[in-house]
Amino acid sequence: MSPDTVRSDPFKSLLQLTASDLDTDERLRKAIEVGREYLGVDNGVLSYTGEGRYEVVETNIQSGPYAQAGVVDLEGTWCRHVVESGEPLGFADATDSEYRDDRALEITGLHCYVGAAVTIDGETYGTLCFSDAEPREDPITDAERDFVAVLAEWVGSELERQKHYAELREQNDRLDEFAGIVAHDLRNPLSGAIGFTEFAQDHVSGQAAEFLDRVRGALDRMESMIAECLMLAKEGTDVGERTRVDLERVVRDAWDTVRTRNATLSVEVAPDAAILADEMRLRRLFENLFRNCVEHGGPDVAVTVAGDDEGFAVADDGPGLPDDVERALTAADTENIKSFGLGLLVVQRVVTGHGWDLAVDSGPDGTRFAVRDVNAAEPVHEALAAD
Repeated sequence: MSPDTVRSDPFKSLLQLTASDLDTDERLRKAIEVGREYLGVDNGVLSYTGEGRYEVVETNIQSGPYAQAGVVDLEGTWCRHVVESGEPLGFADATDSEYRDDRALEITGLHCYVGAAVTIDGETYGTLCFSDAEPREDPITDAERDFVAVLAEWVGSELERQKHYAELREQNDRLDEFAGIVAHDLRNPLSGAIGFTEFAQDHVSGQAAEFLDRVRGALDRMESMIAECLMLAKEGTDVGERTRVDLERVVRDAWDTVRTRNATLSVEVAPDAAILADEMRLRRLFENLFRNCVEHGGPDVAVTVAGDDEGFAVADDGPGLPDDVERALTAADTENIKSFGLGLLVVQRVVTGHGWDLAVDSGPDGTRFAVRDVNAAEPVHEALAAD
């Protein structure tokens, strides 16, 4: 951005800066340059003013107390007026203003000043100010003062976004830690319980064997729930690398891992049909759909999977889903989906993580989950692979 462009249309320069792919630090430096060029002054400073100190966060100043990371007493700066009032402040020559006797003139040696408060989440973070040791010939206009206020608001938004990203990363780190605890501290005793249950099943009969079958079923369900929780915690975001997955194979593998009781599976998949997907997550999707079919359709439910390179559908001949469940799935209403069980939430997360489309059609004759546009990213994927 040239100085002439900035001075003629500073808001256009700000929009260009917003649309750029620079990181936060680079954007802040560019914003300071935009302000300096628009006002025609030497200095631009973004400060943090918490706890009575004035800490320089970003600036073009190379040396002295107001260089990067410099810390001075807030009470000796012009910015203290902005922090106290919350209003923008500007003058072209301090000696020709109501601030002619202000101690900041002697301490800072700055005659020209324009500054505005920077807020984050409704609280004052610091200031964005522009200054010069020499008075400016032209007075500071309302338009210039307003632009600095807008620029300070933009800077606050950038810092707020950076803060929220940092908080999100911290939450994700804690989530990863929790997932590790779940995987280790819950799975280990659960594996022991399953092993002893299997051992006991080999040595009993009659009603005791029936009770142990129920115990083993409950333990298997606990194991599945742990796997689902881990999947949601560690794999619930957008899918990265994908591979071509044989659709029929992953369907049959998923069916073999689910307790389907007397349910039957029909696979009507086109020959050599393949899906561009994260194979593990795709298998989780089918496992949870099959489990949902059996749990809600009954032990003798008939399940049909049809599909080709463009999508697939899982249908059953059960009694259908409750209306509120169908509405929540169709609207991708995550909060309501949670209340109906982790399995359907896993299905919804896998679909949205891949960027696919999910349609649910349910009635007294059964339920059909249809996933479309599964290979919409294939042309891009193949182009990247070719590079």
